[in-house]
Amino acid sequence: MKKIAFVLSLCAAAGCVLLTGCSKSKNAATQSGNSADSSAASGASDNPVEMKIKWEVGKKYVMRMELNQGMEMNLPNRPEPMKTEVKLAQDFNISAIKDLDNGGKQLQLEFENETMDVSQGGRSVLSFDASQSPAQDTNNPAAPVLRAMIGARIQYFTDANGKVEKMEGVDELMNRIAATGKPQQQAMFKQMFSEDTLKQYGSFSDSMPNRIVKIGESWPVKRDIASAIGVLTVDMKYTFKNWEQHGDRKCAHVEDTGDLTSKGVSTATGAAIEIQKGKITGDFWFDPELGVIVDANVNQDMTMKITTRQQAFTQQVNQKIRVSLVDVE
Repeated sequence: MKKIAFVLSLCAAAGCVLLTGCSKSKNAATQSGNSADSSAASGASDNPVEMKIKWEVGKKYVMRMELNQGMEMNLPNRPEPMKTEVKLAQDFNISAIKDLDNGGKQLQLEFENETMDVSQGGRSVLSFDASQSPAQDTNNPAAPVLRAMIGARIQYFTDANGKVEKMEGVDELMNRIAATGKPQQQAMFKQMFSEDTLKQYGSFSDSMPNRIVKIGESWPVKRDIASAIGVLTVDMKYTFKNWEQHGDRKCAHVEDTGDLTSKGVSTATGAAIEIQKGKITGDFWFDPELGVIVDANVNQDMTMKITTRQQAFTQQVNQKIRVSLVDVE
C-alpha cells in the first residue's frame, strides 16, 4: 500500500506541471496534419496573434489527458534498476459558466472517466477502469479515490487574464473521498491530487503572454507549484514558432523549454526527496478563433535523490503528458 501510494505521489507531482511545458511526440506530423499541409500553413501567413485564452460562456470544452510515466530506481545492492510504468487517462470537461464583474470567468471542471495501470518489472500491480463494475476494484488501493472523482465538480474563478484566483469544490471532493470510510484513501488522494494539482486543470492561461505576439517572439514563465514531493519551481521560455494546420484548425504553434527544480528537500512523503536535474521541453497548438489550446504534449525528465531511514538511492523519471480538446459543445 505504501509503495503504491509513493509511486502515485511521484506521478502526481510531475503531473501537477500539466501545462507548463509541452513536447512533440513521435507522431507529431500526424497530429498536426501532414508535413505539406503544415508547411503550406506556415508559409501562408506570418501574421501576429493575440495569445490569450478566451473561454466562451455557455460552451463546454470536452478534454482528454493521457499520461505515460516511466521510472527507474537504482537501489543499493541490486544489479538492475527497478522499473515502474504508470499509465493514466482522464476524460473531463471544462464549462464556462458565466462572466465575472472583474472581467474574468467562472469555470466548472467535471471528471467523466478515469483509467490507470501500474506495472513493476513488467508485472501489473494495479489496474483501474471507472467504466467497469466496482466489483473489480477488490484489493486496488487507488480505486476508491479514482472512482469517487467521477462526477466531481471543481469551480474556478479567474481574473481578466484567465489566472485562477479562487477555487470551490475541493472540500466537497474531499468529502466524497472521506465517504469511502478509509483514512488511508484520504491520505492517498492528498498525495495524488493536491489543491495545486487540481488548480492546474483550470490554469491554461498560465503559459500564455496575454498580448499580441509575432512569429519568433518569446516570453518567460516562472512559478512555484506545491506538489506531493514539495514545492517545485518551473522556469520556462515559450516561443511562437510558426502557423500550422493542426487537423482542421489553423493554429499558432508554440515551442518551449525549461527547468524543473525543487525548493530544498521535501519529506512530505516520508522520504527526503530532491530533484537534482529536471528538464521540460515541448510545444502546443493554440487556435485563436476558438481562443483555447487545442493540443499540448508535455515531456518531463527528472533525476531525483531519495533518502529514507534505511537507504539513499536515485530515481530517473520520464513523463509524457498529452492534453487534447476532443469537442466543443
